[in-house]
Amino acid sequence: MKINKIYFWASDYSEISGEGILARMFVKKLLKINKDIRMVNIKSNLIKKTKKNKKELHNTVLHKYVGPVIGIIKLWGYFLMGCKTCYINYLPLWNFLVFILVPPKCILGPITGTIEPQKKFLFKNFFEKISLIIIRLKFKKILFSNNFYKDKFKSAHHNFIIDNLKFTFLSKRKYQFDFIFYNRISHNSKNTFFINLINELIKKKFRIVIVGDYLNILGVKNLGYLRKKKLIKYMKITKCAVGNRENLYSFFIQDCLKNNLIVFYNNSFKKFENFSLKNFFPISFYNYKLAIKQIMFYFNKKLSQNKFNKLNFYHYFKLKF
Repeated sequence: MKINKIYFWASDYSEISGEGILARMFVKKLLKINKDIRMVNIKSNLIKKTKKNKKELHNTVLHKYVGPVIGIIKLWGYFLMGCKTCYINYLPLWNFLVFILVPPKCILGPITGTIEPQKKFLFKNFFEKISLIIIRLKFKKILFSNNFYKDKFKSAHHNFIIDNLKFTFLSKRKYQFDFIFYNRISHNSKNTFFINLINELIKKKFRIVIVGDYLNILGVKNLGYLRKKKLIKYMKITKCAVGNRENLYSFFIQDCLKNNLIVFYNNSFKKFENFSLKNFFPISFYNYKLAIKQIMFYFNKKLSQNKFNKLNFYHYFKLKF
């Protein structure tokens, strides 16, 4: 059997970040559906590692803004040699330059983005419109990580981020914590709602655990960044979780749903939750007092076993050489 090589660029291919996990899901899916290919990672020299634990850092200015340009240049080099290429991340819909500059017939990873109002910036909508035109003209198959743009791209594949969503069996358990939050400085540095909500829950004597970046609030237990197995152990002894403002199905939210926590998400995404998932409730992310009332309404709600029919992405990932 002939093995076809695909040279791919992923600005983030780590095992701990959302972008990296999504990239690894994408590569794994390509390999699963196409038995005759080999994925060759074009590694970035701009990724720094911490001295303490050697974990890769992907938050430097060079990595975020220069890295993709270097990646595209390298992909063009392989394309001109007759090789098949793949660009996986970063791929926010507003970044029309990536869609213009990647080589012809380049396989695109999941296109990302958010419709969260506070994440908008000047010209974002205009840039997205340019991207939509380019994508329609240049690419035959399109994959989105979420379904925020389903009305604009009805023929595309959506919600790839939940391709691995499965639920554990619902069982009785004792809770040591009432709420678990995932804190990232980049998400919550100016998010007074997040801080106010936690402070109100502490006043009501709820037991709160924080994973991710340290949160300097008296009364919470900070765990830092945990490996997946240890994180799941804490989820199994926690009753509820609150997602972040930007995403509907982040990997943190998915892990909480899989392990049968009550999960609260940003009600800006309510119309995009098309699967009627149980134990999954929208709350206001703009009014913490209203959010507290909504949380209290659902806090003692009886848990229900979730079911989920897997989405079919076969036609996107099946390649022709």
